[in-house]
Amino acid sequence: MARLDTTRVTTWRDLQSISAQLERTIDDVLTTEWKVPLGWFDVLAALVRLGGRARPSEVAEELRLVRSSLSRRLDRLEEEGWVARTKPDSPDDHRAVLVVLTPRGRALWRAMNVTYRRAVQAHVSSRLSDADVGDLRRILAAVAVDTNGVAALRAG
Repeated sequence: MARLDTTRVTTWRDLQSISAQLERTIDDVLTTEWKVPLGWFDVLAALVRLGGRARPSEVAEELRLVRSSLSRRLDRLEEEGWVARTKPDSPDDHRAVLVVLTPRGRALWRAMNVTYRRAVQAHVSSRLSDADVGDLRRILAAVAVDTNGVAALRAG
């Protein structure tokens, strides 16, 4: 196992800082054009990836968020009419709730996705070669773990 030296600690701090700055930059682009923050867009995008409906815990896991943080976002998205909370079709679990992407939410995600992809291209992708992307994915896979300590980098 590699020793935790100054270079490794600095690398971790740089990763945190650069990631946060990129998120703020992309958030600024979305907020300027759509008046919708990146965190809300992320929830819509997660629901799209999950087939348009999922339990809150599944959305939180997809986004690697704590449930309480997601709950506040869902409240706001529901107020806007972009998601709805509903009971599952199964009568077995009376307490279960599903989050469903509404047609308005899907339309917003589609329109915002163009802006999001352009921002990612401008601020991230355009600065990386194909080899850089491969290296970065390999590095992220090496450090990504799910809540059970198992490697957890999503494909694609």
